[in-house]
Amino acid sequence: MVVGVDLRGIQSFVFSGRRILDAVGRAALVAELTDTSDARNGVADLLPPDHVVLRDAGGALTVVLPDLPSAREFTGRYTRRLRDLAGQLTPVVALVPYGRTAGAADPEPVPAGVDEALAVLPARLREARRRMSALHTPAHGYGITAVCAVSGGPAEVVDSSRAEDGEAGIHERVTADVARARGVGRRWHRDSGAAWLDGAATATGCPELVLPMEVDRLGRDHGDVSRLAVVHVDVNGLGVILGDYRERVADPEIPGSGAVAQRRLSTRIAWLTEGLARVLVRAVAATVRAEPGRRPHIPGTGAAGPVSLFQGPFDRVRVPVRPIVVAGDDLTVLCDARLALSLARYALDWLDADPARIADPRDPRVALHRVLADAHDGAPDHGPGGGRTVTGPDGGVHTTYVPTVGVGIAVQPVGAPLSSGYDLCEAMCRRAKRYRVDRAEADPTVVDDHAIAWTLRFDGVDRVLRGLDQAALAPHPRTELPLTGSGFARFVDRYLSGAPGSLLSDGDTRHRGWLLSALVPLLESGSDPAPELDRRARVTGAAVDLPPGWTPGGLLDAVGVMDLYLDPRLAEALPTHLPQPSNRPGAAPSVKGPPR
Repeated sequence: MVVGVDLRGIQSFVFSGRRILDAVGRAALVAELTDTSDARNGVADLLPPDHVVLRDAGGALTVVLPDLPSAREFTGRYTRRLRDLAGQLTPVVALVPYGRTAGAADPEPVPAGVDEALAVLPARLREARRRMSALHTPAHGYGITAVCAVSGGPAEVVDSSRAEDGEAGIHERVTADVARARGVGRRWHRDSGAAWLDGAATATGCPELVLPMEVDRLGRDHGDVSRLAVVHVDVNGLGVILGDYRERVADPEIPGSGAVAQRRLSTRIAWLTEGLARVLVRAVAATVRAEPGRRPHIPGTGAAGPVSLFQGPFDRVRVPVRPIVVAGDDLTVLCDARLALSLARYALDWLDADPARIADPRDPRVALHRVLADAHDGAPDHGPGGGRTVTGPDGGVHTTYVPTVGVGIAVQPVGAPLSSGYDLCEAMCRRAKRYRVDRAEADPTVVDDHAIAWTLRFDGVDRVLRGLDQAALAPHPRTELPLTGSGFARFVDRYLSGAPGSLLSDGDTRHRGWLLSALVPLLESGSDPAPELDRRARVTGAAVDLPPGWTPGGLLDAVGVMDLYLDPRLAEALPTHLPQPSNRPGAAPSVKGPPR
């Protein structure tokens, strides 16, 4: 019996609060609710002895159990625990029998083996979603009580670690699930922070580095308009990659061998995500300067710097970047908005690094590259999970089997709900991935590249997407977004680097007032900018020095981010080709085959 569980409402559950601690705790709790390797904090104690786990990450759980009674018992115990620990999540469960003759009670043919059962499991889960009943809706008792400071529901617990509205001696009153998630978040914060920052070097000084748990500690400069960015990274075509890999490595003589191999590949991809989260934190840490007598900061080229850092008790310096969701192929990061584009470019360069140059088999990029290369016999076929050709910064060409990703970035004011920022950045990520697929029909080389999109508009998702569509489809396009990974690199080098002609070539924004007051309105209206450029040249006595090869859409995109862009030179502080061994073991876990 194949049992599939899919958790609904994860995003709204994770980002229902305004604090990093709440989001971190809820994300970690979701991970623990599908973790079958941990009997203490996970769900390993719910599984019967004779079972095989095929998937246990990203809010999804797939297990093979010996018979229907054990499947029903596991389902009942699992859904009960889910209701007790995270009642806002809705479990969708499907049971798929296999390997027996169909009976009168079976509405559909019974699959012959576990591989066939896995093939029909997604359809069964979709059907289960359509038949949700009122029993899946939590029915809390609402009496006369205090209001939860996070969810607005009835408060059940006093959180002595939090002060209500900054009032000393008055503690926050929250629901039990909020208090539980905060406990999980603190534990995950300690473990992940210690792992990611262990041995991290800084540019100057040797302060103790920690990850922030409050948005006010993400590099905010008090007195200025402060904004943070929510960055979402998602692997392109993961389902196709996993399915193709399963077909390639499956042994027809061993039932379920393809599913077991698929889980190993999923584990490798999860390690890649964890490795990316770790290297982003360490790269930012490598740019921190902590000279005696001066507030710790991150310098860089651009009008937005430097980024001042918060220094708390015991001189601990908060690094202005915080991964909050690290699960499966999903990575969501909060950071100071001034670092968002630099972090995105560093992430894409890190994924594109030459595995032969990295060499270390413990690096998650090398491990994943070798597994997929072996499945394709080392031949880059540029198909799902196949090798892709990458041109490095030095002009060298190499092949890597590390998959491409879609990146979405949303900038929001400090203090705004994290749920809104996440919805926007996820929408930007979907838009970038869709752009990559659509453009691949005309340009096959696009399948070898990443895709990225961002928005500075903090509004409803539908209104933001509608505005982007109108700007992109105008007779004179007012934006070039989304961009491929290589197009994004060219955009940054052309408009925001220190190269001659770029907007930040002098380390600051040149002729900013004229751009915003005169040129930008013309470009937004679709008018010909030539008369204004001639007038500006006559007034200043020199030709207007704009980026070479500029376009109206690209220039408008650049003007929108020029006040928020800082380049701390992450690749110089921590080169992308350096091996970054993860805390995970190098070998894939030993997984037994499913019962016949």
